[in-house]
Amino acid sequence: MLFRSMLAQADADRLQTIMFEVLDLVALGQLETVPQRVAEMDSLRIMFDARLTRAQIEGIKDLQARRGTLADTSREALTALGIWLVVGLIGLPVIWVIARQRIWQPLSRLEEGLARVAQGDLRVQLSVRRFDEVGRLASHFNSMTGILQQRAEEQGRFAAAGQLIAGVAHEVNNPLMAIAAMGETRLEDPALPPEQRAELRHIVRQARRAGRLLSGLLRFVRVDSSGLDSADLNRVCRDAVDLVSYRFGHEDITLDARYAVDLPYAKGDPARIEQVVVNLISNALDALQYVDSPRLVTINTYALDDQVCLAIEDNGPGISAELQRSLFHPFTSTKGKEGTGLGLYISRQIVRDLAGDLVFEAVGQGARFVISLPASTEAVEHQATQSPPQPLPRVATLKGLRVLVVDDEEGIRIPLAKFLGRRGAHTIQAVDGVDALDKLEHHEVDAILADLKMPRMDGVALYRALLENRPELADRVIFLTGDLAQMEEGPGADFDRRRVLIKPVKLADVEQSLQQFCVAPPADSPA
Repeated sequence: MLFRSMLAQADADRLQTIMFEVLDLVALGQLETVPQRVAEMDSLRIMFDARLTRAQIEGIKDLQARRGTLADTSREALTALGIWLVVGLIGLPVIWVIARQRIWQPLSRLEEGLARVAQGDLRVQLSVRRFDEVGRLASHFNSMTGILQQRAEEQGRFAAAGQLIAGVAHEVNNPLMAIAAMGETRLEDPALPPEQRAELRHIVRQARRAGRLLSGLLRFVRVDSSGLDSADLNRVCRDAVDLVSYRFGHEDITLDARYAVDLPYAKGDPARIEQVVVNLISNALDALQYVDSPRLVTINTYALDDQVCLAIEDNGPGISAELQRSLFHPFTSTKGKEGTGLGLYISRQIVRDLAGDLVFEAVGQGARFVISLPASTEAVEHQATQSPPQPLPRVATLKGLRVLVVDDEEGIRIPLAKFLGRRGAHTIQAVDGVDALDKLEHHEVDAILADLKMPRMDGVALYRALLENRPELADRVIFLTGDLAQMEEGPGADFDRRRVLIKPVKLADVEQSLQQFCVAPPADSPA
């Protein structure tokens, strides 16, 4: 086609050249050769027309062929498009159904399950129909809710035990207080035979020991803060050891406690730190069940730079390298089903909340955990200037002081009144708050010793009545209680906790409190 077009163009150029030659011959007057050139030009024109006609015919044929090809291609494209539209119309509902069944519905059930867990339903379980990604997600959710339900049941039992301990604390501490008070009162008799004196001292000592253990249990099961911002780690350790001391003898375990002398106070709440220490000591004692004697727990306190540290170590079986990597993760336990897997996790969180840290250190045998807390500068200064306690003189230190003793327990009220009388005080007794207010209508007093828990009107209600009607006397109230947690519902956060004595209290401590707050005008006021 292209070749023919080139030939037609060549003929046209030749025809044009001959025409110009004919015009030149006419202009020169050489007319004898003009007819020949005109004939030649006509021949070329006829040839040119024929070739042009053939080229047009072939061009039309080529155009028709291309149009046919385009039509065929268009039909094929329309057919393919129709087929894909039909497939799409049929396939999209199928894809939607599959996506709904395998993705949307399982995720909706998972969202619903999470909402039920957030509302407190830990028993929810999801059906696992396939073990694809969504199915594995549902399986992990079921495992999580199972663990949460198990831990919630355990925590519920612990909370119930704590409530039970708190409920009986007052009833247990009252007889302990009565035993100790009567024993101390009898010990002041100079005519008491030596053998009886020794027996009474032992009775008083055991009553106080039982009281300390009960008070420690109350501190441990109560999650409330003690309100203090510095702690003596040596004392915290001793209190924690008292709570678990019975296990050392029963399980043939030796305690090696090395408390640093002049140890700085640590920043932090003593009650929360004690919770951590009890947990670590208990873990050490549990680990020693799997080894033969000698079984040893070592406690060491020391200062390091600006940190106060406490290390607890045992010579048990130790902790595997694999478990060490997740030791402080939730639900990680070496005790199997017997452990909650939350002890170390919560302990580290408590210490870190106090700006410290709890770490595990590998030792040759056994396990070693170290608590580090920032030192309290104020506590260090107070500790350095504080003079050691001096024994109280056995003289009439409360001479002339008028004291109202309010307690429904006769075994506590009478020994207290007798002891204060020997110290020179004039005492009046009342069995509850109502009786105390009646006594105050007829007697003037300088101080009040009141139990917190009493029938009719307890110590809290008595204090509030005094705040309203006798505020100057409310500042001279000293409380006796078997459970410090009662103060949370008591007189209020502005009440000076130093005026709260935990039963069984030493009679000398009662005397000292009266001297501090009531013999002279109170130097402090509610915060």
